[in-house]
Amino acid sequence: MLNDHSKVSIAQIVFYIPAIAVSAYLACYRHNRPRMSWIILLFFSLIRFTAGILVLIYQYKPSTGVMVASTILLNAGVFPLVAATMGLVRIIVANEDKLNPQISRCLLFSRVLFFVGLGLQIAGGCLEGSDSASNVDIGVKLVKAGYSCLVVFVACLLGVQGYFWMHLSSLSRENKMILQAMSIALPFIVVRITYLFLSVIHPSDHRWNDLAGPITPYLLMGLVMEYAVFCIYLATGFIIPRQRGKKAESTQGLGGYSSVEES
Repeated sequence: MLNDHSKVSIAQIVFYIPAIAVSAYLACYRHNRPRMSWIILLFFSLIRFTAGILVLIYQYKPSTGVMVASTILLNAGVFPLVAATMGLVRIIVANEDKLNPQISRCLLFSRVLFFVGLGLQIAGGCLEGSDSASNVDIGVKLVKAGYSCLVVFVACLLGVQGYFWMHLSSLSRENKMILQAMSIALPFIVVRITYLFLSVIHPSDHRWNDLAGPITPYLLMGLVMEYAVFCIYLATGFIIPRQRGKKAESTQGLGGYSSVEES
C-alpha cells in the first residue's frame, strides 16, 4: 500500500514529466542566448523527476545508497531553482545599455558561490551516508557550509534586484516584467530555503526529514514552494518576447566603463 511519501513522489513525477518538455521548449526553441535560466529550469526538472523515482524506490527497498542519492537530489536540487533567478538577472543585464559594472562582478562572485556551495553540499551529503561517525560529522559541517554559501548567493541576487528596483524607470518593459516575476517568486524561495535550513539545523527533528518525516511540512514548505517558483519562471519565459539570434554587443556602463555582455 502506498504511503504518503510514495503518493507525493508519484505526484512529483507526474508534474515534472510535462515540465521537462515545456522547459526544454523554452531553452531549445523559444529563446536563444541568454537562456541560462531556461536551461537551469530544464536541469532542475530532470533532478526532481529523478528524485521522485529514487524516493519511491527507497520507500519499498530502503538502502543506504538510495537514501544518500535521494537526500542529495532533494537538497542539492534547490540550488538550480535558486540559480534560475541569476539566469533571469543575466537577461536584464544583457538587455540594458547602462548598468553599474559592479553588477557584473557581483554576478561573477555569485556564480562562484553557487558552485562552491553545491560542491560542499554534494560532498557533505555523500559523507553523511558513511558508516564512520567522524565522516558523518564532517559531512554535516560541509552541508552547513554549503547552505551558508547558498544564503550569501541569495543575498547577492537580492542586492542586484534591489539595484534594478532603484533604477526601475530606466528598465525596458520586458526587463520590468522579469524583475516583477523574480519579486513574486522571492517569498516562495525564502520559505523553501527556510525548510532546507531547518532540516540542517535540527537533523534529529523528524519534522524536517524529507524521507521519513511527516508529509505536511515537506509538501507545504518544500514541494509546493518549488512548484510555485518553477511555474512563475516558466510563465515568464512565455510572457516576455522571444529571444532569438541575439549577439554579444559592447555596451557602455555607468561611470564610463565599457563592457561586453554575453548573449
